[in-house]
Amino acid sequence: MEGLVISDAVKDLIINIINIIILFVIVRGLAYKPVKKFLDARKERVAKELSDAAAAKQTAEEEALKYKELTEKSKAEGTEIINEAERTAKQSAAEIIASAKQSAAEITEKARENAKREREAQVASMKDEIAELAFDISRQVLSREVTDEDNMHIADSFFEKYQG
Repeated sequence: MEGLVISDAVKDLIINIINIIILFVIVRGLAYKPVKKFLDARKERVAKELSDAAAAKQTAEEEALKYKELTEKSKAEGTEIINEAERTAKQSAAEIIASAKQSAAEITEKARENAKREREAQVASMKDEIAELAFDISRQVLSREVTDEDNMHIADSFFEKYQG
């Protein structure tokens, strides 16, 4: 093989290329596959965590929506309760006012009737007193005995004359 003389630099180059190929095969066998397996497992774990996070977010949004609906429903019920209480209070107030007005009207009517009776009693009392006075005066003037029947007749005619 005399014709083929390989220089030392070329020999070193070929040996380095063979070493690199052998190193590549060894590294690929020992490191690349486990690292790839680790990276694939990590990728799957991250994807699972992302899907779990998305599911948790979806659940949280659904719970928030339910909470919002419950809050709105509670507000509506509270408003309805307040409105009902206001209606009841207004109705009760109206009933109390009507009852008070009726009681006041009854008291006023009773007071008028009492005043009328009192006035009539006073007028009757005054009539009797005036008649007595008139009779006493007429007895003294006439100096004679006048009967009660005469007195009543005179008093009635007097009051009829000035009353009507």
